[in-house]
Amino acid sequence: MKKLRIGYSTCPNDTYIFGGLSAHEKEASPAFDPVLADVETLNEWAMEEKLDITKLSFFAFFKVRKAYALLHSGGALGRGCGPILAARPGTDLKDLNRGIIAAPGNLTTARLLLTLYLGYEPRFRQMVFSEVMPAVRDGGADFGLIIHEGRFTLDAYGLHAILDLGQWWEEETGLPIPLGGIAIRRNLGERTARAVDERIRGALLLAESGSPMVSDYVRSHAQEMAPSVIQQHIDLYVNRFSRDLGHEGQDAVKVLMERAEAAGFLAPCALPLMAC
Repeated sequence: MKKLRIGYSTCPNDTYIFGGLSAHEKEASPAFDPVLADVETLNEWAMEEKLDITKLSFFAFFKVRKAYALLHSGGALGRGCGPILAARPGTDLKDLNRGIIAAPGNLTTARLLLTLYLGYEPRFRQMVFSEVMPAVRDGGADFGLIIHEGRFTLDAYGLHAILDLGQWWEEETGLPIPLGGIAIRRNLGERTARAVDERIRGALLLAESGSPMVSDYVRSHAQEMAPSVIQQHIDLYVNRFSRDLGHEGQDAVKVLMERAEAAGFLAPCALPLMAC
């Protein structure tokens, strides 16, 4: 069987979860060909149906549901881990209607959440997520939508949080915040989807066992991120929903999708969310 192309980001939570996929690959099936890219590139590739399996923002997933379905494992959901809207000191939330917001991509869940919160489409300026905080610090934007490890490094850029979209979502719905999931091409079938789910769970178990191979893999892709920030990132974004969405996780995804449909951002789709 040919290797399946699987895409995920270089962020510590993804490299932690997927770093062990190559272990025991000679004996395991299916085999994988990993492709690493930033979250918005993965979202755009999903629109082009470029990969067999991919990590992607849930907003992007909703737009590609005819081609892809969700796996149970490997996703990013949780509590206290949602996107943050940040700004320079002296900037207030009331200035949003006339400010420019640096955002980490058109298809990110962060962008969808802020638009749902506001009830209108603000003035976004799209850029790679790593450029968002520098752009706000240097005056290239008035606000920044912060994702990933940015919540741990705001102070270093002289910024402060003025809105926690994860907190808003949790208070509004009582559900965990659904940020990103792992999707597989529907035409690969349920049997392959189940096998991939098992491989991802196995890789996560290997990471949780303290495997040096996984630790080295995470560090090799973390660029100049401090070890403490790497661990904070993993602790926040890898949790029980990473092992299995479960009923609560699936409910959170459905509610976000229904709200996006009600707001007119998505056309309804009758296909099931899950691949198996």
